[in-house]
Amino acid sequence: MVDSAGTGTGASAGGGWKAFLLVFFPVMLMLVWLSFAASEWQKDVRVRSVAVDGAQLVSSAAVAKGLGRWKGKNIHDVDTSAVSGRVAGMAWVKHVRVGQELNGVLRVVVRERVPLAEVFFGGERFVMDSEGVLLPPPAGFGTRVQGLVKVSGIPSPSLRERGFLRVDRKSLGLVKSFSEALSGVPDAAILVRELHLEGSNESWFSVAGDPARFIVGNDGDFKEKLEKFGIFWQSVISKKGYGCYRVVDLRFRDRVFTTDAATAP
Repeated sequence: MVDSAGTGTGASAGGGWKAFLLVFFPVMLMLVWLSFAASEWQKDVRVRSVAVDGAQLVSSAAVAKGLGRWKGKNIHDVDTSAVSGRVAGMAWVKHVRVGQELNGVLRVVVRERVPLAEVFFGGERFVMDSEGVLLPPPAGFGTRVQGLVKVSGIPSPSLRERGFLRVDRKSLGLVKSFSEALSGVPDAAILVRELHLEGSNESWFSVAGDPARFIVGNDGDFKEKLEKFGIFWQSVISKKGYGCYRVVDLRFRDRVFTTDAATAP
């Protein structure tokens, strides 16, 4: 009885192993085949499209068009450094990252330069970025980027970055400081038209519709001077009218010095 039961148990166990092996080996073979097929498929993925992320000032269509030569190529054969170099040469592109996706998408992620001011130099119009690089205005700039201060009087740039002119550090610092101060004084920001850089602490700005030069100098404290300008505008010019002054000097802490339009040299 015992021997018969033991023999039956052994036969049952042997049959279980056979059933397991009959299922296991086909599954393993299928997995190996799928792995091989997937590996072969990945090797033959072709670039079918270019996706551009992060582009606002830069034209996504222009980026994709410039990379058209890579379409149809094996995605693993694409030299990502060559792709990055091509895109990085475009104005307003600061940094590029390129990714290859197994669905055939060549993904380009761009980080753009930050516009700081409009600059008039050598009879041409440029846009200065936050690092002082002078770049051509991007397409549709007037409607896509607003509120930048206009700047003239920039000394002739001698520095270059990737083929673009770059202003000197002192000029960049003045424009940055003035722009930051202007953003903190909304009443003045509505009125100020243009900042003109001058040496010897004589930089000044102008207001639309008024010929006066409002001198703020080159030594900072622009927010305080712009606030003083706002008070002077409301309390004096708005009452006397436009064109009364040729020069309004805002450089002194407790006083505003003026030169009447009629007596200015």
